[in-house]
Amino acid sequence: MAKGKVTPGVLVNTIRENQNNNKTLKALFASQFLGKLSIEELEAMKSNINKEIEKRAHKVIEEKIKFLEKHGYKVQQS
Repeated sequence: MAKGKVTPGVLVNTIRENQNNNKTLKALFASQFLGKLSIEELEAMKSNINKEIEKRAHKVIEEKIKFLEKHGYKVQQS
């Protein structure tokens, strides 16, 4: 990784470029990065990851609702 500002995109690309032959991104990330973070930093990452997962799940649900409505179904949230 070049010296200078590390943006999220640069970090992701660097991790992907340095995957091992088994393409185990999870193992690479855990071994190379997680061990260097404090408990507080890990908790903050965990919170942000959970928020991102929830946001993506909500987006999928919205897409499915739009698909169903486009095909004439009435979708009612309970």
